[in-house]
Amino acid sequence: MSILTEAGIKVKRSWFKGLSFCVITAALSNLLLSGLTPPDAYGALGQINIRLTGMVVALGCTVDPNDVNKPVQLGEWATRHLKKTGQTTSPVPFTILLTGCTASGVTTRFTGAKDTLNPELLALKSDDRSYASGIAVQIMDSKGQRIPMGSNAPRGVVDERGNVTLSFLANYVATGNDSVKPGTADADTEFTLSYD
Repeated sequence: MSILTEAGIKVKRSWFKGLSFCVITAALSNLLLSGLTPPDAYGALGQINIRLTGMVVALGCTVDPNDVNKPVQLGEWATRHLKKTGQTTSPVPFTILLTGCTASGVTTRFTGAKDTLNPELLALKSDDRSYASGIAVQIMDSKGQRIPMGSNAPRGVVDERGNVTLSFLANYVATGNDSVKPGTADADTEFTLSYD
């Protein structure tokens, strides 16, 4: 005869005429000593009383160190290039390199302060009198299609080595007629990556 104890349950094994049977009794001594009795000590056996949940996801990618805090120089432009609403400067290409991807595709979303006149555009910083006004920054995909702030860019496909280069364009856009004030024209955006 052997008695095994694990997690407060005693398992007693006995042999009777060559047949084995197992008797399980709950060790209720601690409950009884404390004056507590379980409402249904035996009714819960065989029922699900612990549910384990989780999720398996594709691991993300590693952003190339050169692209973590990436400066994009949009250039120096005269106000005459941005006199009318919607006029733009020449687009400047920039990329984000991702490596070590285990997913098959990546979607990018840019966020930041939205322009008050056109919320699809990224607002310039305006915490100093030396900053320009009357313009905003436009971010586009590699084909020149605008990506509104907070919207998803087209999906990038990961190659067989687990890398993907996400290509974008950016430029200034006039947000009002004859309202451009010269000055420093900086803007900050963050990008979020989603994997599939």
